[in-house]
Amino acid sequence: MLRCETIEVNYTLKQPPMRTKRHFFLFSLFGLLVLSYCKDESIGPADPEIPPGTAVLPTNIQARNGDAQRGWDYLRTGDFIGGGIPLAVYNSFPGNTNDENLLQREGANAKLPPGFNAFTTPSGVQVASGLTCFGCHSGKVNGQFIPGLGNSLLDFTQNNAALFNILEFGIRNRYGEQSPEWQAFEPFVRGSKVTLPYIIMPFKGINPAFALEQASVAHRRPADLSWNGGQTIFPVPQASIGSDVPPLWLAKKKYALYYNGMGRGDFSKLLMQVAVVAVEDTVNARRINNNFKDVMAWLQQLQAPKYPGTIDQALAAKGRTIYNKNCQACHGTYGAEESYPNLLVRLDKVGTDSAYANYFMENIQFSNWYTQSWYGQSAPRSEAKPSRGYVAPPLDGVWATAPYLHNGSVPTLEDLLDSTQRPKFWRRSFEDRDYDLQKMGWKYSVEANATDKQTYDTTLKGYGNAGHTYGDQLSVEERKALLEYLKQL
Repeated sequence: MLRCETIEVNYTLKQPPMRTKRHFFLFSLFGLLVLSYCKDESIGPADPEIPPGTAVLPTNIQARNGDAQRGWDYLRTGDFIGGGIPLAVYNSFPGNTNDENLLQREGANAKLPPGFNAFTTPSGVQVASGLTCFGCHSGKVNGQFIPGLGNSLLDFTQNNAALFNILEFGIRNRYGEQSPEWQAFEPFVRGSKVTLPYIIMPFKGINPAFALEQASVAHRRPADLSWNGGQTIFPVPQASIGSDVPPLWLAKKKYALYYNGMGRGDFSKLLMQVAVVAVEDTVNARRINNNFKDVMAWLQQLQAPKYPGTIDQALAAKGRTIYNKNCQACHGTYGAEESYPNLLVRLDKVGTDSAYANYFMENIQFSNWYTQSWYGQSAPRSEAKPSRGYVAPPLDGVWATAPYLHNGSVPTLEDLLDSTQRPKFWRRSFEDRDYDLQKMGWKYSVEANATDKQTYDTTLKGYGNAGHTYGDQLSVEERKALLEYLKQL
């Protein structure tokens, strides 16, 4: 069997009996031709059970044992960001606290939004720190708060450098640079400020997670993660491409994280990368990683939310047949016996916007840094291995995960299954209650152009809404039945 991937070729050829040098030469020449055909751009195994233009990701079972309850507690109250704003200063700003207590926390954390944790630093300073995991991986749909849901309501369109400058000036003058408060705050503000020029998105709802991480690690020595005195280890490209935020409950089914499947190896290390903004060194990183094995245990038992509306079971049964015929080969099966194939789909096969995948192939500084760093060189190892393809994701809870595609360019599942009705410019209110449970996505208005920061512009590089046209071949009735079935997942 020959199995080819974008950046690596794993192959096994059974050599027939060779009776002459000529036969050996011809066989070797054939092997070289196969390799040249499969290199770089090609993902496409010869296995007839695997869809053309795809490759199976290498098996990657997360074997570390952890405690799910401790993981839940650590995500809600843990110190994995490293530093933060002295709590007294944070609370003095109007609008920073709230009474919803969506994460059911106690003490100072009960008044904080999900994206911030309050904790006490080793020097005894109580701080508020964000943006935590739940800052991006929790949100509401029609008033229902869902931990683990990708938050597509965030606004990264503003440059907040002025706010950080004010905080820096105020805390330095209030406490002094020799104070424990400044020592708790300085790593946080230092790491945050170097990311600010790179995480500004063209419109609301798009997340700059990798731009933030890339800018952060560029200032850290790979061996011990220590701060490099303000000098970059590698040049950071100015142009950054944001993405939609995937739900956390899908991680337990995956062999690789991220849309292009570049996150390989130990998931706890990949998930804890948010700490790179303010972490001091690998001493702290090892402690955080030890806690993230508990986070992984929590993710292993995290379930997708159930569809809150009424489902036409007869129509859904018809939709299941349509799904099994057209979708399950890439997205897996659901129900009593679930399976997920972990397929990486070639760019020209899926046809979706290629800029995100190409960016990491053409700017390999981050991948090289990561794999050569403490993350990649210490046990349990992880690595960054980009490819010119996208992973076909599991569809658990897909009804709640709008907008769709890796760049969030399609507002509803109904639009995803009929590419002819996808809007070029679409605007939404960014109110969580403006969710259409029938179309399964955000209510929107079609605009003539990019009117404001609430309008998604699919004409920009990296944000196109083409591709994944597999639903176009279905009739209107078949698409309706398929949508009804997808509500059940």
